[in-house]
Parts: sequence; C-alpha cells; structure tokens
Amino acid sequence: MKTFLLNNRLYWLLILCLGIDFCLLLGMIEDLSVSYYEALNFFEGQGLEAYLARLGVKILGQNDIGLKIPFVLLNLINAVLLFFYAKGFLKRESDALVCVILFLLLPGVNAGAILLHKSGIVIFFILLLCLWNQKTQKIPYWLLLIMVFVDKSFSLVFFALIFYGIAKKNNFLIVCSLVFFALNMYLYGLEVSGRPEGYFLDTSGHLLLIFSPLMFLYFLYTLYRYINTKPKPLIWYICVVALSFILLFSLRQRVDTQTFAPLLTLGIVMMVNLYFSGLRVRLPQFKSRYRVPFAACLAVLLLCSGILFASKPLFLVMDSFQSHFAYRYYGAKELANSLKALGIQEVKTNERLQESLKFYGISEGGRHLGLIPAKNAHKIPIKYYGKTLVTFYLE
Repeated sequence: MKTFLLNNRLYWLLILCLGIDFCLLLGMIEDLSVSYYEALNFFEGQGLEAYLARLGVKILGQNDIGLKIPFVLLNLINAVLLFFYAKGFLKRESDALVCVILFLLLPGVNAGAILLHKSGIVIFFILLLCLWNQKTQKIPYWLLLIMVFVDKSFSLVFFALIFYGIAKKNNFLIVCSLVFFALNMYLYGLEVSGRPEGYFLDTSGHLLLIFSPLMFLYFLYTLYRYINTKPKPLIWYICVVALSFILLFSLRQRVDTQTFAPLLTLGIVMMVNLYFSGLRVRLPQFKSRYRVPFAACLAVLLLCSGILFASKPLFLVMDSFQSHFAYRYYGAKELANSLKALGIQEVKTNERLQESLKFYGISEGGRHLGLIPAKNAHKIPIKYYGKTLVTFYLE
C-alpha cells in the first residue's frame, strides 16, 4: 500500500511538472515571433520537423501556436519517455522525477521546444532506442532503419553502436551499424570541405549554454567516471561519440551544435545516478560536499532557464534592440499586426524580415519598409512594456 501511494504521488508530481512546463512554453511562444530560418523551414523545408509544423498549422491555423505546438507536445512526450527510462536505470523511482525536472530546465531543451527545430525529434528517437534496449536487452533494428532516413545526426548513433557492438561482441550489430552509418552518410553527407578554421571555443560556449555551465562540467566529469564501469550503458557510448565528434571537428570547422548536441541530453540519467550514488553512501556530516555543489549547479541552471523564459522583459534593460541575445525572434509579429491595422497587406523589405512577415500574412510588394528614416515616411514603432525598441519606416 505504501509503495502504491508513493508511486501514485510520483506520477501526480510528474503530471504537475509537465503541466507547469507546458504553460511556461505556451507563454513563451506567445511572446516570440517567427524568425527567418523558421519561416523558411516552414515554407520550403523537407525535414520531419517542417512536416510537423505544417501539420500543426493545418489543424490550428497559421499562427505561432499552430506552428510550434507539435514541438511542445513532443517535448512533454520526451519527458515521459525519459521518466520511464530513468526508472529502469536508477535505484530509486523518485530519482527519475529529478531527471525529468533537470531535463525540463535545460536551456537547450526548452529552446528546442519553442522553436521550429529538429532537436526534439532527435531526442525522441534516442529515448525510444535506449528505452527499447533497456526493456528487452535487444537492439530494435527496425527503428535504426527508420532513423537512417530521419536526420544526419543519427550517423553518430550508428557510429556509437559499432563500439557498443564490439563491447557486447555482437557481430550482427556491428555490421548493421556500419551499413546504416554508410547509408546515412550517403543520404546526408558530412561537410568537411573549406579552409580549416578553429571554432573550439565557440562550440564549447554553445555547449555551456545548452546545458548551463556547471551542468556541462558535471556532465564531462560523469562521462569520465563511467569509463571504468562495466558494462557501460548504451547512452554512455552515444554521449562520448557525439561529444568527441563535436569537439574534434570544432578544431577544424564550425559544427552545427544544434543538430548534434541533443544526443548528449540523455547524459542527465548518468549524472543523477552518479550524484545520488555518491551522496547516499556518505555519512551525514560529509554529505554537504555533495549537496552544496548540487545546489550551486541547480541555481545556475534555474538562472539560465529563467533568462530564457524572461527574455522579453530583458529588452527593458537593453541599450538597443539588436543587443538582445534573441532579438531575431521578436518584433515581426507586432510589425505584421501594425501593418494590418493600417490596411496594408504587402510591403517590400529585406529578405529576412520579408520571410517572417510572409508567415503572418504580409506578402511581398507595394510600399517599402525599412529602418532608415525617410521624409514623409509613416513611423511604425515596436514597443514592449511602453518602451520603443525599434522603429520601422513605411515609405
């Protein structure tokens, strides 16, 4: 009876966490505007994320909620899959809820849930693969075949499965992984041309922002500590291969961290396992050595996530519109509404803004719209909380 009540409470807490996250993400979507790359992907993209976005728009209409609700729901599904995977990985079921909370707080995960991006899709397939492997002790080759055609980031998963197959002495898995890796490379390729140029520091900075600084450092420490663990979990191989690829290739060229970094998110389960394993074997007087760093890590994570969710009010303390870290995701919706209020359905402006306005029903043509003041031009100010952030001029 006690176990039943504990599990019941655990599931209610999970639902509460998912509900809070859902509300926060919807509020964030209402604040944001569709960026140039999102609009371009929506109108011309051929990836699975573009089809999901178009499906959402078809159901809910061409608006921000319709465009991004599939990714919010996918984020919640990923959190549930992570919960069940963590339950089977960790010693206590309550620890699985900690994994979910940390997952929902990761800045990179939240950014992927409110933008038209494939990161949520990548996480979904990796979770499905690892969860299937955990429950059946087998590799779902049918799922690997599907992953071949979904995205190029899965090439690293196939590469990781080669090492996993070697460790398990599974020759069939090694051969299949090599075939899937080659097929994925044939379909998507891997750009290594151009003049060698180092982006190691930039890439490292992106990873720090995706995880939050202290969380990423603990992630590196966790991968190191698992080196001597036998047998190593599949997620360790995926995380090590993905991180090695990102960092090594960044020494030569710019790496698309938004494509490959989602493969690292499952490392949360190993991090939580390592933390609680160390904490629970310590005497009470020595537990502060674990609790204080965890509190600091959680505080920094909350701060990073808070900055993301409160990004719109940050405009009040910015000197200019373009000094904001996410200015590309603001202003277009308000501008389109102002133009419609003036009875204007088409304008000519720069390519990036033109694509964003197109999503909101403003087509190309007619009068010119720009940021340079012109004589007799109509001013269209974009205001947040009473502060004028940028002014457009309609000639």
